[in-house]
Amino acid sequence: MRKLMALAIVLTLGGATTSWAAFGLGEMKFDGSLEVNGDSANNETDFGSVNGGGTTNDHRGNTATRVRLGVSVPVTEGVSGRLELVRTPRLYGSGATTVFGEETVWAFQNAYAQIDNIWGMDARIGRQYVGNPGDLVWNFGPKSDDSLTVTSIDGLALECAKAKEKSGNFMDNLHLMLFTGKVVEDDTIANTDSNDVTGDVNVNNVDLAISNVLPGGKINIGYLWGKDSNAATTADDNKITIWRLGVNGGIRENWITYRAELLGNGGQFKGQGATAAEDLKYKGSALDLGLGLNAPDTAVGTIGAWINYVKASGDSNTADSEDKSFHDFSTLGGAAGVNTSDRYFGEIFGKSNTLAGGAPLGQGVDTGQEGAGLEVLNLGASLRAKFLTKTTWRADYYVFNRAEETVNGVNIGNSFGNEIDLSANYAHTDNVGVVLGYAMLMPDDALTGGLAGFPVPAGTKDDTVSKLFARLNVKWGGEEK
Repeated sequence: MRKLMALAIVLTLGGATTSWAAFGLGEMKFDGSLEVNGDSANNETDFGSVNGGGTTNDHRGNTATRVRLGVSVPVTEGVSGRLELVRTPRLYGSGATTVFGEETVWAFQNAYAQIDNIWGMDARIGRQYVGNPGDLVWNFGPKSDDSLTVTSIDGLALECAKAKEKSGNFMDNLHLMLFTGKVVEDDTIANTDSNDVTGDVNVNNVDLAISNVLPGGKINIGYLWGKDSNAATTADDNKITIWRLGVNGGIRENWITYRAELLGNGGQFKGQGATAAEDLKYKGSALDLGLGLNAPDTAVGTIGAWINYVKASGDSNTADSEDKSFHDFSTLGGAAGVNTSDRYFGEIFGKSNTLAGGAPLGQGVDTGQEGAGLEVLNLGASLRAKFLTKTTWRADYYVFNRAEETVNGVNIGNSFGNEIDLSANYAHTDNVGVVLGYAMLMPDDALTGGLAGFPVPAGTKDDTVSKLFARLNVKWGGEEK
């Protein structure tokens, strides 16, 4: 009932901002979004139509919606607060809900206080979104998968103060961000870890950006570490670290953009090596490259093109005590995992929760404990024609391969397949957008070979997976950044 009351307060008192002065609060600012995601897809589970030899009718056609309602308010001098309510995505056709039913599907994904410029840092404490959209390994926030997943985390974020005075030297080029937080807490306040069944999961991030060193770009240096305490004994703790070094930027007023980053793993999963007495050592690595072209206006319109390449290492020998496959934090938290990637490789391979029976195969590059790794090549182009300036036409081509074709001397299949995505993005206004598109995934042996981890039997057909999609996004207000 508390959540419903909070929502009612947000909605009914939104216009009565002057009354908050009596409580010592300043002007409230409201924001939010309505997202509608419609999909019509075929052959995602058995890669064969019924008439063409498929085992089941695995067509799906559904429309999901996600609603976000936020309010930000000054609390006192240099301190502000924010609440954001997010409704669990609802499918069209599931019927009307009651007031009691609605109470159980709204969740506070943001509930934090921010203190500005304390010791030269802006501090944000509470439940929040962290990371950057599109980041390969570090993002908690609203996701872009078909299920419209939302993740957030309780913790403390520190960032170089926006209002900090410039020193006039090299220090002005440094931007530091730190975060420490808890994904899972399995104890009450008075309990210790001695009675743990599942254990706590904690994650941390330190990121340093150095500007004005490269032409139109910056250098990023980062270090992330997380730990899953598992059960009461420390003999099964799972700890993973990620170091990252990269550059990104644009030259000639972003006519050409570039991105290059190298990432590597450390840490260990205790007692999970070749024998129970050995630890499984994490030694994976990943390479993330991108080059973009944003040509000046032509007689036809504005043309863009890009090439992206990502390779995450795999492990060809699962019988030893080294895990050479690359990991983000998906390896923490047991079967549910903590997928902190916000990179989606393809409309089907990267966003379909049906294809893999859970998290999309192409959301990030973590292929599981001692996985075979992932290699992705993406070529694309876009056009915003002069005669239709509100619409951007886009085409993407993806090639998906394993990093390792053989594991323990057994051929497991090299290629997941190729994908073509075509879309039209219509910007009705700055806050209202519509996307219409069609995607095709041509599966190959890594998907159709009946391998462990994929919901398909051996000898499965390899018919094209198809997907029609339509999305509407309506935003209002906006949190000050």
